[in-house]
Amino acid sequence: MPVNSEKTGSDDREVECTITKIAGIDPEGRSVLGATHDESCLILKLPGEDTDISAKVGSSPDRPTAPLRREDAVLLLRITSRAHVDDIIEVAGIRLKAIEISPTYDGVGKLAHHLVRAVIVTAQE
Repeated sequence: MPVNSEKTGSDDREVECTITKIAGIDPEGRSVLGATHDESCLILKLPGEDTDISAKVGSSPDRPTAPLRREDAVLLLRITSRAHVDDIIEVAGIRLKAIEISPTYDGVGKLAHHLVRAVIVTAQE
């Protein structure tokens, strides 16, 4: 379900992230890496942070539009982002795999960002 992103605060951290496309899977089941490119992203949550980000993504305990997930990190990418689900995103020295990408909208219903939920990449990937 799309979420409202008008509540992103000034404490968010905008950084450069490197996005690596997954070109396919090799015979052993490992990801074959493709092209890489850099993009700006906002960090809402990184692994190890026990931060409630529901207010930043238009949700609250009273009105949970952003259900509890198994993600390790949550990022906001610009609407021009070329990232897709399963791509590898390196940010703040951490390699993450995008498991969900959903649109966010501003107060007037215009597309504002892409909300990326990601997990830490394991050594096998």
